[in-house]
Amino acid sequence: MNDVFRAGSGNGPENASGIGGTMSRQSNADDSVHITVDELKVGVVCSTDLLDEEGKLLLGTGTRITAELIQGLHDRGIQEIEISAADASKMRGGGAGGEGKRRTPRRRTIATPRGSSDGTSWPKGTPLKPSMVDRHEESLSPERTKQLRQNLQVAREEFETLRMTVMEEKLKTISAMKDLSNAFAMALVDDHDHAVGEIVRPTSETSITDRSVRLAVLGMAVATEMDLDGPSVLEVGSAGLLHDIGLVKMDPEFSKPNRDTLSDEQMWQFRKHPLVSSSSLKEISDVPNGVLLSIEQVHEQYNGSGFPFGLEGNRTHQYARILNVCDTYLQLTMGASFRKPLVPHDAMGLILHQARHGLFDPKVIHAFLRTESLFPLGSRVELSDGTVADVIRRPVDGYSTPVLEDVEGGKRIELEKGELQIVRPVIDESCNQMRLSVGEMQSLYWNPADELLINSGESPASNS
Repeated sequence: MNDVFRAGSGNGPENASGIGGTMSRQSNADDSVHITVDELKVGVVCSTDLLDEEGKLLLGTGTRITAELIQGLHDRGIQEIEISAADASKMRGGGAGGEGKRRTPRRRTIATPRGSSDGTSWPKGTPLKPSMVDRHEESLSPERTKQLRQNLQVAREEFETLRMTVMEEKLKTISAMKDLSNAFAMALVDDHDHAVGEIVRPTSETSITDRSVRLAVLGMAVATEMDLDGPSVLEVGSAGLLHDIGLVKMDPEFSKPNRDTLSDEQMWQFRKHPLVSSSSLKEISDVPNGVLLSIEQVHEQYNGSGFPFGLEGNRTHQYARILNVCDTYLQLTMGASFRKPLVPHDAMGLILHQARHGLFDPKVIHAFLRTESLFPLGSRVELSDGTVADVIRRPVDGYSTPVLEDVEGGKRIELEKGELQIVRPVIDESCNQMRLSVGEMQSLYWNPADELLINSGESPASNS
C-alpha cells in the first residue's frame, strides 16, 4: 500500500463545503509536490487539514508533527504527502527526498485548505458534529495521548506569554489562543472521547492555565453536541481559554491554586473579574463580540443568581450558558482548600439535581450529559465482579453504560452487553476526592458566587 495524503491549494470556503464534505477538484495540481512521510520535520505545525478520500480527518490544522505521528502514518500505509510547494518548504525536515517531485496525483485524497476568515476551513452554518470521526470501537491511542499532553504543554507556554502581555498592557492579538482552540477542536473531531477524557479528567493540577484549557475543551465538546457550527465552537474555546485572564491584574490571592475562602471585601472584588477580563480584551481587534459577552457572563446563572449582573435566562449569551455548566462541573471536581473535590459521577449528579431548580439552561444540561454521560470520561469505576476500570467511551445509547477498560489487564468492557454493572465510582485519593449520597445531592445547593455547597439551612456542607 502506497497511499498519498493530498493538501489542496484552494483559496477559501468557496472551494470546500467543510470537513468531511465535498471539495472542488479544481485546485491547481501543478502547484503541488510530493514529499515522503520521512521528510516531515518534527515540531512543525500543519497549516492544512488532511483528509482521506472518504472525507475523514486524519491530520488537522494545528497538529504538531511528532515522531510518533510519522510512525502512525507509516502504520496506515501512507508513504507520501501531496501538498503545495510553499507548504513543502515549511514541512520538509531535510530528508532524502530532495525538493520533491511534481507529479499527477495517484489518488483523489483531498485535504481541506485553510481559507476562511477565522483561520479554519469550517463553514458558518454547518454543524461540526457530523464531521467527528467515529472511534467508538477503538481503544485509546497512546500517540493521541502524547499529542494531547503536548498541546497542553504548548498552552501553558502560550499562557505565560499572554499573562505578561496583559500585565504590561501590550496585548495586540489573541491569535495564539485561537490557534490553541483550533488545535483542541481538531482533537475533538479526531477523537472526542479521548480528548475530553484526557484533558478534562480531574488531576491535582489547578492552575489558571489548566483550568482554562479544561473549560475550553469541555465547552467546545458541549457546543459541538448542541450542533453549533465550527466557527462558533472555536469561539466557545477562545472564551473558555480567556475567561479568567483579568485575574492576572487583580489581587494575587484570587489566582492561587486551592486558595482559602475570601473575606466579604475580597469576594466583592473577586466578582468583578469577568468585567476586568472583558475590559482587557475590548481593544483587541480580533476578539469576536460573542467571546467578549460570554467572558463577561460566564458566571451568570440561568435563574438570575449569578454575577456580575444577575442576568436571567436567555439574556445571557449562548456561549456563556454553555461555559457556565462546564465551569460548575470543573469547580466541583477540582475543589478548593475549603471544599474537597467531588468524584465526577457525583458532580454530574449534583448538577442534574441543581438543574431541576433552574440554575442552568436545560438545553445545555442535556448536551452536557450526552457529552460526558453519568459516569464521565476519564473517571474510574468499580464493577459488580470487583473489577476496577476506566471510562474510555460514551455509551451509544443512554447515559449509564459507557465503554470501560480494565485497569489491570487493559481489557475492553462493554456494559451494554449486560454481563456486568457499575456498582460505584472510585475515589481518586491523589486528588483528595469525596462522595455525596443521593440524599445529599437532593438537599445541597450549589452557590456558585461563593463556590460553596450549602444545605437547606444555608450553612456550609461538611467536607468530611
